[in-house]
Amino acid sequence: MDRELINIITRDTETLIKSAGTTEHLEFIDGNDNPISVGIPYHIHITSDKSYWYMTSAEHETNSILIFKADGNDPSFVRYRKLYGSNRQTYLYESRYVPTEIDYRQGSIQLHFAKPANDTSAKVFEISQDDFLKDTTNYLKTQINFIIKGERNDVETRNQRLIDVRDLQLPGLKEILQPLRFFQPSKPTKEDVIERLEGFVQERVEGATTPTAPATTTTTSTTSYSGGGSSGGSSGGGGGGGYS
Repeated sequence: MDRELINIITRDTETLIKSAGTTEHLEFIDGNDNPISVGIPYHIHITSDKSYWYMTSAEHETNSILIFKADGNDPSFVRYRKLYGSNRQTYLYESRYVPTEIDYRQGSIQLHFAKPANDTSAKVFEISQDDFLKDTTNYLKTQINFIIKGERNDVETRNQRLIDVRDLQLPGLKEILQPLRFFQPSKPTKEDVIERLEGFVQERVEGATTPTAPATTTTTSTTSYSGGGSSGGSSGGGGGGGYS
């Protein structure tokens, strides 16, 4: 957006003041309210409506950026915010959480999910807790207290109930989250070990086409199975087979 506005300004410039000065301490800010460093040369564009637009560099260059007086009295900055401030949106990106040994000792984790608010056909994706806490009106979001350790049937029943409830808030959640994702039994049976191994194989296949899948997930599962220990799969996929 800044570049588009700069192009409009340069086309509408009536007077160009080169080498107008250098920035002083906390004299200028950029469009994101970040202070401009001391000693940066700037030039000024005066457009047909007699507005003054400050840009970095002694004369106009392709990498020049808009800067504004930090005293709050810059009418160009007010106009800039009206033009672009309301249109700025925060975009969220997929981030998959991998349980730790501490998580397994506690028995549950918090998972967070989102989807675009204006696209009913969009797929739900997992996000970080930090992104979940951001003010993003352009996304629908939900969180779930997901059980990852215990008696198999109990964990599956409780998680499925939670998924069904959250799916009403965020349609499509149950398509990507299985109730036994990350599951680890309190006392593993032979069947549990076999199923975790099958889940590991499936994750390896999915990981080949999903760059964001955590690399540590498959490594830990393999080591735990070969060692025969009861803590195997602490970072690996659960019996549910992971995301579809």
